Amino acid sequence: MKSIDTSQYELDLRDYGIILLKRKRLIVMTTLLIALLSFFFAVTKPAIYEATSSVKIEQSRTVAGLFLETLSWNSWDNIASESEVIKSTPVVARACKVLGLIPQDLTLKEIQASDRYLGVLRKVQRQIRTEQEGDTNIINVIVSSDDAEQSKRIANALVEEYRSYHVYRRTDEARRTREFIQNQLLDTRRKLRTAEGYLRDFKEKNKVVSLDGEVRMTLDKLETVGTQLETVKRKTDETERMIKRLEKLSIATLGDMLSDRPYIETGNSILAQLNSKLVDLILNRNNLLIDYTTEHPQVKALDEKIMDVKREMLRELRNQYEVYSQREKLLKEQVAAVQERNKTLPEYEIELSRLQRNVKVNEELYSLLQTKLQEAQIREKEHSDEVTVIRSADRGVRINDKLWSTTFVGLIIGLMIGLVLALVRETLDTSIGTIEDVERYLQIPVLGVIPHIDVNEIKETLLKNKDKETRLEDLFGSHAHLITQLKPKSSVAESYRTLRTNIQFTNLKKKGQVILFTSSSLKEGKSTTVANLAITKAQEGNKVLLVNCDLRKPSIFKIFGVTKDPGMTDVILGKTPWREAVKDISDLMMGKIHMDDIMRTPGLENLHILTCGGIPPNPAELLSSRGMTDFMKEARKEYDIVLMDCPPILPVTDAAILAPQVDGVVLVYQAGRIPRNALKRAKTHLENVRANVLGIVLNDITAEISGYYPLSQYQTKYYGEESKAKDRKKAWLESLEKSLQRARLKVMKSHVSLFQFFLLTISALLILMGMFWQQS
Repeated sequence: MKSIDTSQYELDLRDYGIILLKRKRLIVMTTLLIALLSFFFAVTKPAIYEATSSVKIEQSRTVAGLFLETLSWNSWDNIASESEVIKSTPVVARACKVLGLIPQDLTLKEIQASDRYLGVLRKVQRQIRTEQEGDTNIINVIVSSDDAEQSKRIANALVEEYRSYHVYRRTDEARRTREFIQNQLLDTRRKLRTAEGYLRDFKEKNKVVSLDGEVRMTLDKLETVGTQLETVKRKTDETERMIKRLEKLSIATLGDMLSDRPYIETGNSILAQLNSKLVDLILNRNNLLIDYTTEHPQVKALDEKIMDVKREMLRELRNQYEVYSQREKLLKEQVAAVQERNKTLPEYEIELSRLQRNVKVNEELYSLLQTKLQEAQIREKEHSDEVTVIRSADRGVRINDKLWSTTFVGLIIGLMIGLVLALVRETLDTSIGTIEDVERYLQIPVLGVIPHIDVNEIKETLLKNKDKETRLEDLFGSHAHLITQLKPKSSVAESYRTLRTNIQFTNLKKKGQVILFTSSSLKEGKSTTVANLAITKAQEGNKVLLVNCDLRKPSIFKIFGVTKDPGMTDVILGKTPWREAVKDISDLMMGKIHMDDIMRTPGLENLHILTCGGIPPNPAELLSSRGMTDFMKEARKEYDIVLMDCPPILPVTDAAILAPQVDGVVLVYQAGRIPRNALKRAKTHLENVRANVLGIVLNDITAEISGYYPLSQYQTKYYGEESKAKDRKKAWLESLEKSLQRARLKVMKSHVSLFQFFLLTISALLILMGMFWQQS
């Protein structure tokens, strides 16, 4: 035996076209299913409305100095930070109170402690989205809701409460600054009055009004250096205190560092920038803690950034502390030098100078604090419009009203999935579909290719032409199977005549041929094939005996419309001589086939049929008995050809018993029905019993499976019956109507394999999950 060529060939466009035609039902069903699902979800999906309001944030100067405990002016918070503030818990809680979603008398801590109100708060927060409008300082606040009016109300309440919250934040800082300056001013006033009292008492006691010129110059020098020393010492102490506070700073103490902080002056721009950066990080962290715990990766990442900023601030403060310390040391040396020169001055002049210097220092400090107090009061009273509502929200606009676009997208996606499933199905299909595949795989010739018989078209024809007294079931069995007799000019009948010709050219003897027909599995059309081959041989003038050796599920008697008794079982058991059991044309006339159909084509008188008879309990033993052997010997002598219809070779052993005794065996295979390994196993079984396998018949071949669509059209037109001239439009409409009816019948028959159903179910579930996820 030649080795089987298992080499694979590249697919061209024609092969892909054949695959698509072959799997067209899977593609169409997948496309329609996903398109219908898309349409269904587009119709049933709840409406989502969006309302947009906008705020403009002006650049201004603001009091800051969070951890630095300073009084300084820095740039306004950036747009990203303010966008997060709009969605922050304090602002959203204020908006919910205005909308009546949360009681007005609840504090922020009480809201966060209540699962009910915290759930309301977080639900509203999930509906809010902010975005910067281009490169401007305008923030658009977008609110999504299933209620158009509610989305409008939330958007408007949110921007109004954000503006008032922003004013509250700025005013609160100015108030705390003013209170700090007032406390410092009161303390300085008390010190000034004390110093003035000491100076007045000293002058009255010593009867001194002023100092002479040289003494004044020396004392002024001492006063100037002393003032500088006091200023540097104050800055050094302040820097040292800030370093200690920052060293104690940890993630757990961030909340305590955000409130009740004093202020002093500083001009360090680097520290101011680090402070502003720290403010942004803490705001972002607080917003994340609304939905996440402190163990969340994003929160931990912000914690690390906060600690990095802390380390940078400590490094800058220590450098600043070192500079102040060196300056303080230098000033102390200068003060010591001046004081050394002052030892030569009279004691009372030195004391007078000290008292005057003390009064002057307190006067200057008092004057400075008064100026700062006035600035703080102005700042507290003014209402700078840093946040302006420039666009109020209108009634929400629906954003998911895309019925037809969603359906169209579903249609395209369904088509793509259908194509993929078709290619996957074709890849996993282990059956053999084309003549080349069969011949290459089995190494036996293809004797015939029988086209697909359109059962629905036959039913339509019978419904139009049948008599009222005739049952449809009685007519259907014959018309659906005896194509060569009832429609001799059809392409199917011509295919059976081609099969007859190919069998004639096999190396068999001219008279007394016995040919056995079998298949790999059930319902592959072997009985129909052998029945039509018998008719074509009889029409050729040969004396033909058709023997039904399928004693398990016989069907020959049904095809020809005759009785099954007496038959093969009776002949083998010796109950009836085989010549008396054979049916001829007279029996056909007495059967269910109409006389007109019998006489339509000459030659049927050459056909004799031996039906199965009764169904025995041991068919294999009967077929292997001597009675069967004697019958075959006698039949060879009286008939030109004996055609035997046997059961499938794989399920039962009947065909394997008879195969060695006949002249040739023909396998019938319905393309695409069974895996190729099953077909190969059937051929191997026949070869193991030394049967002469003549070839194989491909049955029920459609144009898209065989790949010979133009040839099929040619055969139909050449051999088909002439039809009456019809109007082209009417013919086209009738053809379309028939196609639709056939499609409906095919769908009703559920002719979809389990594998296709499984793939469609998985695809539908994936689409459902995706849509539910997107909706949620």
